[in-house]
Amino acid sequence: MEKDPMENQPWYKHYHVWLLILFPAAAVIGGINMLFQAIKTDDGLVSDDYYKEGQEINSQIHRDTKAAALGLSGQLMLGEDGQSVRIQLNKAVKDDLILKLMHPTRAGQDQTVILSKQAPQFYAGKLKNALTQPRWQVELSDTTLQWRLKAEWKISDAEALALTPVL
Repeated sequence: MEKDPMENQPWYKHYHVWLLILFPAAAVIGGINMLFQAIKTDDGLVSDDYYKEGQEINSQIHRDTKAAALGLSGQLMLGEDGQSVRIQLNKAVKDDLILKLMHPTRAGQDQTVILSKQAPQFYAGKLKNALTQPRWQVELSDTTLQWRLKAEWKISDAEALALTPVL
């Protein structure tokens, strides 16, 4: 009977040993990665004032119907630098505008900017931080909070975002 040439080799030269070590090692590395991600990121999905926000829903609906009654709509454009934003409305309004960009899951990345009037229907402003995430909830309103326009923005689209009243 012939001896197997692998029998006399050290343990680390047997591929079966490495195959047995591979799966537990991958699980440990994956677990460490998941722990790091859990510590590093903030999970801001639930609002602290959810009850108060629920009670304010009627005022939000009133702002949407007011924008529809005024016949307001507009387009939002992002500059090449990722920070400058421009709005063109279909009708002139008196005040400056408030633009809120809200990330669907990361509240720490939300931004609010005041847009100043550049021309009768044209407004511009600059964000504090460039938009790095691809999806945003956009809300545009006047400074007196009488009306609002909303939309969901996918920045990967190179087109301008249409802002319309939500009914």
